[in-house]
Amino acid sequence: MPKRLIAYYYHALPRGTRLAMAGVTLLLVLVASMTIWWLQNSRQSAGQRAAAEADNAARLLEQRVLATNREIDLMLDDVARDAARMPMAPPLEWSEPTGFETIMMLQHKPDRLPHVAVLSILDPQGRVAYSAKANRGDNFSDLPFIRQLIAAPSQRLVISPPYKLRTTGKLGMVFARPVLDDQGKLHAIVLAGVHLDAWQRHLTDIELGQYGSVILMDTQYRLIAREPLTDRENLGTQVQPSQMRPSGLRDNTYFVVSPLDHEQRLSGVRNLAEYPFILGVGLSEKDYLAEWRAALLVCVFGMISLLAFGGWLMYLLWQSGRHAKLLAEREARLAAQESRMRSMVEASPCALGLIDFDQDRIRYVNPDMGLLFGMAAEDMAGKELAELFVRPEEWRACRKALREATTLRELEYAVRNGDSERWVILSATVLDGDGDQEGDDVLVSLIDVTSRHVRETRLSHEAGTDSLTGLANRRRFFERGSETFELARRHRRPFSLLMIDIDHFKQVNDIHGHAVGDEVLIRLARLLEVTLRQGDLAVRLGGEEFVAVLPETNLEHAIEAAERIREAVENAPLTLEDGTLIEFTVSVGAAQMQDDDKELQSLLIAADAALYRAKANGRNRVEADNL
Repeated sequence: MPKRLIAYYYHALPRGTRLAMAGVTLLLVLVASMTIWWLQNSRQSAGQRAAAEADNAARLLEQRVLATNREIDLMLDDVARDAARMPMAPPLEWSEPTGFETIMMLQHKPDRLPHVAVLSILDPQGRVAYSAKANRGDNFSDLPFIRQLIAAPSQRLVISPPYKLRTTGKLGMVFARPVLDDQGKLHAIVLAGVHLDAWQRHLTDIELGQYGSVILMDTQYRLIAREPLTDRENLGTQVQPSQMRPSGLRDNTYFVVSPLDHEQRLSGVRNLAEYPFILGVGLSEKDYLAEWRAALLVCVFGMISLLAFGGWLMYLLWQSGRHAKLLAEREARLAAQESRMRSMVEASPCALGLIDFDQDRIRYVNPDMGLLFGMAAEDMAGKELAELFVRPEEWRACRKALREATTLRELEYAVRNGDSERWVILSATVLDGDGDQEGDDVLVSLIDVTSRHVRETRLSHEAGTDSLTGLANRRRFFERGSETFELARRHRRPFSLLMIDIDHFKQVNDIHGHAVGDEVLIRLARLLEVTLRQGDLAVRLGGEEFVAVLPETNLEHAIEAAERIREAVENAPLTLEDGTLIEFTVSVGAAQMQDDDKELQSLLIAADAALYRAKANGRNRVEADNL
């Protein structure tokens, strides 16, 4: 009966009233659908931004961990070459010159890599032959990875699981490399013991929010390092995730439930192909969805208010159909409600604006739009929107695309805010003309993403820059240097490298301290910047080793550039605050790309060999690759 009564009264209403009620219902459905769509898309965008941030941070940390492992690996190679020439049965005594030099080498090599706790050389039976810390004759053959090398020696590097190192009593891992004789039999085993703190330090300066975490494991899910590290007792134990599934937001990102704190995070996961390590950088939904959840509460409140408003409007329409004499009163109420709707739009958390499509002039903006551009909302009326873009041609390209697609979503642009610029996500939709104006209007929505853009730019810059000198680091050297090398090789253009090393740099550190040593490194970096050409690339490879990439330069001109650098350094000593004069020199090795050079690494090896000859021939000199 109630349904029949409602239908009776509905059909009894004037046709215009029924159409108005149907329109209100459609509007409510449309607004609810658009709100749900916006919430879904904004959540998806927040997830994608978080996935990109986690993946970028994982890439940065991957390079740090790889750099540490490669430095240890290269040091083991050096020790292995020395061990190949040393007798193992019986080993040389400390009192013998060669034995003394070996022990001192094992003691001083870790000075350049302070995270290496101990270096040792074992005989083919796994007993200590030479070591600066372990006792000669100590038998390590009971360790599984040592037994593995003794049973099946090969040229590959072996990395142990985390365990308490015998020489230091601290948790660490051992890098072991076998040394084979000319017959392919095991001659010796070189070991480098590394404390787990070596990797923990890499994780401490990454900002991941209050609930984010970074974790480093081996391939058996044994914990090597974690930030935050709430319990050191977990180090070395298996921490395999209880749940891990692809996020679908970005390659190499997963939703992971941590077995340590049972928190689900969106994690960027990197498998270090060269070494048995797994790196994970996780962002918690509590952090990256915090703003979205605040917006959700606002939208829920707005939807409840809008539904209440819609119900009230429907009731007014119903009453107006039954009581024509109340028409004037109904219109006044509708006008009041329209004003209220405008206030809600102005209070929207998004920057909204209405643009005259034909004239490209701003009709209306809400206060948030004025705040974004640093103007009062009323002062923006009549301005061309293109004038507010850092690159006006980008908005003109948008208008052209809008004529074809009528809707554009989530495009990133730079806009002006006074004398500064901000980055925004722009969405735009073409609206039909309202009858009083010719043509169509464009509804523009802008979301300020300046902080995210700045953070991503900073992470990208830090990944390729040496933190002490400000020069390019090893990663950027191999990225940009390889590109330049490949172009030179393809177009048969000259290309040269300079390998630069500070003479007696260890004495500077020993006598004056590492702080002065850092000042010397910075002084050399500045001299390289002012001495090299604008198109050249100055790089700090690590320690006191630097590289200069010289495109369009043959060996003759590379030697001239090297001499300029050597003379500039020789004539520019460092003066300390107390007046002490620190004089230092450099040795330089120069090499030019040859037809048989297929990659940048071969040219780097040639320049390093020339540098070695410069040091062997007296230092403070330039030597070129033997062509």
